[in-house]
Amino acid sequence: MGESEGEAGTLTERKQSEGMNRLMGFSDGVFAIAITLLILNIEVPKPTGAATVAVSQIVDEWPDILSYVISFLVIGNYWIVQHDIFGDVERYDRKLLWLNVIYLMFIAFIPFSTSLIGDFSGSVPVMIYAGTLTLTSIALAILWRYAWSNDLLDGAVDRDDMSEVTYDILTPATVFAGSVLIALVSARWAMYSWFLLLVADPIRERLVG
Repeated sequence: MGESEGEAGTLTERKQSEGMNRLMGFSDGVFAIAITLLILNIEVPKPTGAATVAVSQIVDEWPDILSYVISFLVIGNYWIVQHDIFGDVERYDRKLLWLNVIYLMFIAFIPFSTSLIGDFSGSVPVMIYAGTLTLTSIALAILWRYAWSNDLLDGAVDRDDMSEVTYDILTPATVFAGSVLIALVSARWAMYSWFLLLVADPIRERLVG
């Protein structure tokens, strides 16, 4: 009886391990495709008569370049945080899988929302882009809180760890959500506000910690 229970436990653990590997492999694939598609949003300037590219032509691409850099770093950060989260996940259930699928859905949408900024001017593209990143952070925060609330995490993860990761996830969301409001007045200043991401974490640590 004891051996049967032990074998059943080992089989369950093996299935969970294989399932986690498949989950992370699928997630990494979505991240890799999304982060690669970003560069396609930057159009190569057409050469002048002398087959040279004027500086002004490159400067004209600044919205595409800025959104590319920000999106690349943000998606990279999302990947790192998700990697850390699932490093603490010991078990998973069907709901967690669906929450991860929804999170990846937003990740896959980022290249499209990034391209809108380069192809169209005005506040609407900026609001769609910032709104996408805000919702992406919220989806990841919900996934994390669900895993914590349903005892799917390593027992070493305490409430302080849970709160710290939640703050790490929602700090970028705060910046992007604020930029949606700024975009109602000025799309350009809304994009400039994204530079706050560089100092958002230190400011948050000082205010909260």
